[in-house]
Amino acid sequence: MEANAAAPETLTRKALVGTSWSALSNIIRQAFSFGSVAVLARLLGPSVYGLMGMATLVLSFLANFRDLGTATAIIQRPQVSKRLLSSLFWVNCGLGVVLAGAGFFAAVPAAAFFHEPKLVPLLRWISLSFCVTTIGAVPNSVLVRKMAFDKIAIADCVSVLIGYSLSIPCAFAGLGVWSLVAGSLATFTCATVLYMALCGWRPSLEFDPAEIRSVTGFSLNLAGFGMVNYFARNADNVVVGRALGSVQLGYYQMAYTLFLLPIQNISSLIGQVLNPAFSRIQNEDARFRSAYIRGSMLIALISFPVMAGLGVVADPFIRTLLGAKWIPVIPVLQILVPVGIFQSVHGTVGQIFIGKGRTDWMFRLGLYASVMYVASFLVGVRWGMRGVASAYAIAYFVFVLYPGLRFPFKLIGLTVGEFMRHLLPQIAITLGMAAVCAGWLMALSSLGVSNVLARLLSTVLIGAAVYVAAMLIIRPAVIGHLEEVIETMRTPLGGTILRMIRIGRG
Repeated sequence: MEANAAAPETLTRKALVGTSWSALSNIIRQAFSFGSVAVLARLLGPSVYGLMGMATLVLSFLANFRDLGTATAIIQRPQVSKRLLSSLFWVNCGLGVVLAGAGFFAAVPAAAFFHEPKLVPLLRWISLSFCVTTIGAVPNSVLVRKMAFDKIAIADCVSVLIGYSLSIPCAFAGLGVWSLVAGSLATFTCATVLYMALCGWRPSLEFDPAEIRSVTGFSLNLAGFGMVNYFARNADNVVVGRALGSVQLGYYQMAYTLFLLPIQNISSLIGQVLNPAFSRIQNEDARFRSAYIRGSMLIALISFPVMAGLGVVADPFIRTLLGAKWIPVIPVLQILVPVGIFQSVHGTVGQIFIGKGRTDWMFRLGLYASVMYVASFLVGVRWGMRGVASAYAIAYFVFVLYPGLRFPFKLIGLTVGEFMRHLLPQIAITLGMAAVCAGWLMALSSLGVSNVLARLLSTVLIGAAVYVAAMLIIRPAVIGHLEEVIETMRTPLGGTILRMIRIGRG
């Protein structure tokens, strides 16, 4: 038997330790990713990334069926039995074989749809990844449930390192898109092996249909949300790939990937830790609401300036990281940045639905958002990549953002107005920082400074200095929350940061 709730201090400390490990993992993996993308993008070019993007669209669709939401159900349930874990493990293994076969047979019609014959062998090989990733779904969930994020971090970092260590030599050897395939398969395989080795659980030869049925309602609604979210996230890529070709899709996907990085590596990072934490306080609305607001403010503390700064320095950033051949990415990225600022906190509402066991609401809201997005892409494509990105931004702010906050907030007694009031000081400081950075770049241009690296580094340093100074001088409520978090961590590094904050307070 497991306790239904943990003591506040114990749960907070576990969440903070988990966040620290997840953050370290993301920093390491993104360092590998940025370095590798900078090399691979120059070696392979937009057409190769566009081809891989087409394959990813098909694989992402099939991935919605990879565990049918059962992995999250393991984390959300107050108690789980060994019989349930084993039963779900064998279900997922069967799904892996089915999905690999589906990818094999979908290769020909997918290639015909995109008018790209090279897609057939590519899809058939990379579909083998389903046989591997489904094996790792339950072990990963066991680790998350235990909040053993240190072990997850080790597994993720090692697997990414191995994947890129294979991709880069293959790219230098002239293998083109197959270098990305080889790296992906190596990453998935290594991660699964390590999850299994580190989770401390082994499946038994037992299968109980009653245990499977006990999570069906929760998991199938979650899988349904994953399906509609797939269309919301990927319909633009389908439209661009179909209407504009692989090169334009390569540009668009690169912009979208960069736009998602802060969301995936800040919001998703903290959301991964909040999921098992919220499951332990799912019946305590006041505590749930307070924890959610504080978590969102702490996410915004990092994601808001990162996203805004990315939009301001998009030109020197793309030219420095990827080179001149990727210049068409710049305007698309700048259009997507305002969406990313709000999605960095909006994206965490899924943890409310999951924590409260209302994945049925999550599915319905996701279906509505998907319809809005797909309609916008079909309208915007007539104006090219920029049209698609602009239509997406309009649909998000006009039709999706407010209902996307209002309905999950009802579950914890929170209003959209109250939530936005908590974030308003951080929004104002972020806009001020962005204005200073934009002014600095204009000043450099007027002085004739054209070196892109100098423009990038100087702007980033000035933006960081302005943002930190404004936070310490104005001291919005999030700084108090940050101090509480650091005090709870009780580490030498935390103590140093805390002293710096208090020195800034004067």
